[in-house]
Amino acid sequence: MKKEKTLNDMIIEEAVNKFKNGEIKNSLDVENFIDSLLEPLMQKLLDTELDNHLEYSKYERNKSDNSRNGYCKSKQVETKYGSIEVKTPRDRKGSFKPAIIEKGQTKLTGFEDKCISLYAKGVSLRDIEKILKDLYGVNIGKDEITRLISAVNEEVEKFRNRKLKPLYIFTYADCLYIPIKGDNINSQKKAIYVIIGVDAQGYKDILGMWIDKNESASFWTNVFEDLKSRGVEDILYMSSDGIAGFKGSLELVFPKTQSQRCVVHLTRNIYSICPKKQANKVIQFWKKIYTSSDKEKAYLILEDFKKEFSSLNSVVKKVENFMQYLDPLFELPTEIRKAIYTSNAVESVNSALRKVTRGKGAFPNEESVYKILFLRIKELKEKWYKPIMNFKTIQLQLIELFGDRYEKHINLD
Repeated sequence: MKKEKTLNDMIIEEAVNKFKNGEIKNSLDVENFIDSLLEPLMQKLLDTELDNHLEYSKYERNKSDNSRNGYCKSKQVETKYGSIEVKTPRDRKGSFKPAIIEKGQTKLTGFEDKCISLYAKGVSLRDIEKILKDLYGVNIGKDEITRLISAVNEEVEKFRNRKLKPLYIFTYADCLYIPIKGDNINSQKKAIYVIIGVDAQGYKDILGMWIDKNESASFWTNVFEDLKSRGVEDILYMSSDGIAGFKGSLELVFPKTQSQRCVVHLTRNIYSICPKKQANKVIQFWKKIYTSSDKEKAYLILEDFKKEFSSLNSVVKKVENFMQYLDPLFELPTEIRKAIYTSNAVESVNSALRKVTRGKGAFPNEESVYKILFLRIKELKEKWYKPIMNFKTIQLQLIELFGDRYEKHINLD
């Protein structure tokens, strides 16, 4: 019995015939052939939608009190394959609302996402316009792109005010500085507060972003109060840059939370006072200290560090002073310790956020900053689909250390 040809078989057969006839000569011709199928396909789908709406096909007897009423004026619709021309069918009652290409729609879904994705990566409106034109042959002006991106404002507000989990086991607090124009023409760098959290199930999230004139302990209090008002009941560990008064602000709102100086910031501080030629060697030695298996070994390596860099008096003093911030870490199990001091959680996020703000000049207002950072965060979160490294081991350690304070949150959604 001869196998019935599928639609794919017929399309491939037609493409092969065109190749044999010389109508298809290269890969560009193949793309053009496939593109040419889209217009009749979309038109056929629109016609079929009306059939379904009326509950009878064009060649069947009318079974309803409604009927066809010709077509609307043809319109150009932009797609990622270029522009197509379609005519929307009409019914007598005017009740037909197509879903494939909606009334008034001149672009198929996808371009909005493409514009927003490019904007989130820090691409300028002019460059977005050019990219869409060059890659897809679609003309979307800056005003239209701005309109599409403006639709994100509502999402930003929902994100900033959304309900949070009752417990976060690890949190990382940091500040970025971004130039923003004020009421006058001059701009000033403002502090963008960012907190990354790991929930009771081990999944990362960005809990929020806040803007103020500069980083201060008093504003951190406002940030923590905002977290509490949005549902956060408890935080086990908070890693930060150690700004004066930060710990007091944290204890005021979350008194049980253990505050920890961020090793990333300590490392930057050391690097900033190192002679360039010796900086990398100093940092590698410093890393051996804070990644030591225990406190005793760390202090042995510190002695070697002091001998190796005895000529760098200010660097040695700085490292000796910073040991006070490492001591509490050595009291923790290795996996938890690494989860607190690892640079990945903070650095990967901050690097991604800086990438879309650096070199853009001053932003016109705070709203525009929230928008571009939110879009970037949205992209980052798509990659956070599994728990942090070694989470099963960390979970057992947290149960041992915190008991019911942690355990009661394990099975919560």
